[in-house]
Amino acid sequence: MAEQSKDSSSETSSAPSNGNVTPTTSINESLFENQAVGIDDYDDDDPNDPEMINPQSPEDEGYREGEHEFHFSQLHELIKNHTTAAAAAIKPKKPFDDCPSRELHNKSQRAIWRRIREEAAKDHNIPNALFSPPRTYIEVRVTEWPRIYHYCCPCDIVAEACEAITIRAPADSEVGITKDMFIQQVSEAMYGRDPDEGQEGAGDGYKIAGEDDRPVIDHFDYMIHGSNDGKERIMGHIFAMTRGIPE
Repeated sequence: MAEQSKDSSSETSSAPSNGNVTPTTSINESLFENQAVGIDDYDDDDPNDPEMINPQSPEDEGYREGEHEFHFSQLHELIKNHTTAAAAAIKPKKPFDDCPSRELHNKSQRAIWRRIREEAAKDHNIPNALFSPPRTYIEVRVTEWPRIYHYCCPCDIVAEACEAITIRAPADSEVGITKDMFIQQVSEAMYGRDPDEGQEGAGDGYKIAGEDDRPVIDHFDYMIHGSNDGKERIMGHIFAMTRGIPE
């Protein structure tokens, strides 16, 4: 199966609610023994395998080779429209900009992502659910941009060397990860929670990079299946190509 990169912003690159399987009992127990079907008993190509339907680990086949359509392109464009200017102002080496502290940097970035969240909520052309069929888990891996080594697609990135943002919807969610969840969880990991949301001092609770860094997401990139139907089916992680972090 052909692999492609999905990234419209760079010329260097082209593009749990795991259902617990319940024991099944034969209709006529005199002819058939009770048989419990476990997750490990599924065939790798079984479309009903919980690991294919709603993968919960990067090791699951549905995470790497799934058939989930990814509704991200319009949200991606909205995000880039708001982050492009800030990303362009970041210098390639420390000090990344003239901002005197990570706290002030985070505050300015939270304001940008708050506007992204507000506009995404109002824009009905941006699908609410990021995946079809629904998924409740994926990871965003944060890596430096521009890349100093050869880069044509995310397969050139050592994902294990990247800081990870876990995007997770409630296990009982019928729609899975939504655009609002994605924006909120990426923003909070990168820049902390906005104190205006009612948690005093919570704005410093960022998880990505350090005090001397000034991370700004330039764009996202990810692998997709080759397809003739025009639909994007994601393979593996989403990568946040980020300026203002160490190489």
